[in-house]
Amino acid sequence: MKNASLFFIGAAFLLASCGGNDASGNKSAFNYPKTRKVDTVDTYFGVKVPDPYRWLEDDNSDSTKKWVDEENALTQDYLAKIPFRDKIRKRLTEIWNFEKMSAPYKKGKRYFYSKNDGVQNQSVLYYKDDLNGEGKMLLDPNTLSKDGTVSLGSWDVSHDGKYLAYGLNKAGSDWVDFYVKDIASGKDLTDHIRWSKFSNAAWKDNGFYYGRFEEPKSSTYSAENKFQKLYYHKIGDAQDKDQLIYKDDQHPDRSFGAQVTDDQKWLIIYTTETTSGNGLMVKDLTKPNSEFVSIIDNFKNDYGVLDIRDGKMIVRTNNGASNFRLVSIDIAHPEESAWKNIIPEDKNMLEGVTIAGDKFIAHYLVDVKSKLCIFDKDGKNE
Repeated sequence: MKNASLFFIGAAFLLASCGGNDASGNKSAFNYPKTRKVDTVDTYFGVKVPDPYRWLEDDNSDSTKKWVDEENALTQDYLAKIPFRDKIRKRLTEIWNFEKMSAPYKKGKRYFYSKNDGVQNQSVLYYKDDLNGEGKMLLDPNTLSKDGTVSLGSWDVSHDGKYLAYGLNKAGSDWVDFYVKDIASGKDLTDHIRWSKFSNAAWKDNGFYYGRFEEPKSSTYSAENKFQKLYYHKIGDAQDKDQLIYKDDQHPDRSFGAQVTDDQKWLIIYTTETTSGNGLMVKDLTKPNSEFVSIIDNFKNDYGVLDIRDGKMIVRTNNGASNFRLVSIDIAHPEESAWKNIIPEDKNMLEGVTIAGDKFIAHYLVDVKSKLCIFDKDGKNE
């Protein structure tokens, strides 16, 4: 219902801005579908609040679908009569129709990138065996469904560059089904992960960490964003054999995201409760029975870990820096008073930082454009 609501808000604004005229400029009264009212009343703190259109929240009901179809028919009939609409579509197509390509990154001996030929609905995944070699198509999400209702969500390549874990969303749903593709053969393996949401695949050896919920008991999947858990899936195993890595029975609304360092020695868990602010925990993967170490236990600021080197986390954060800074946090002494600045806050927004060898490439936003600066390992601007 949320998507439908947003659509009709936009349509209503468009029609209202036209001042009640039809496409030819003549005054016209729109014959809107009748929207029935119901006697639904909620009481909040002693105050009765009527909600006569509550029935529209059930977007799977026949009555709601009928109402949406009628509203769509009215809107499309009006839009189809706008004489310059095709000219706008043609001009926008001309503007947007150019090749777009991401920067490649290396996993194992292969280089991976995405490319859009111009106006493809979704970018296509490619890889190269050599930077100067010819690109090979890995996955074209535009072919996943005839009506375009299946989209590619997150995708993650294993550290050795042999496997691709990719998540698919159907009909705009947040629910994700993960699959695994053997890159050399281009064939999907038997692996199939269900009931995941708001999760990536963080590779470790021949498997990956991911977040999932319990299988919904209701066919509508409503109110199922509680008690997310973190699992480890080994390639070739059925999902019911996946190993539970972390859960929090005391905080049902918390979500968990996993990250594994490039050397595969550390597992990092991001904890969130809302869309901003996150906590951090780490686990030493070189010690099988090691405990999680809490680094940040609140959600007041944002933290993103670039790497862990010699027991020290390299973290981009807006803690104490509204434009973000890069800091070093000693896992053995994570208290904030012991943090050390690597790249202090600047007057410009630090959009992101990438590690290349022993250098930091900082991405700043300057006058609405990107600026890249190179720093050495100690934070000296080169």
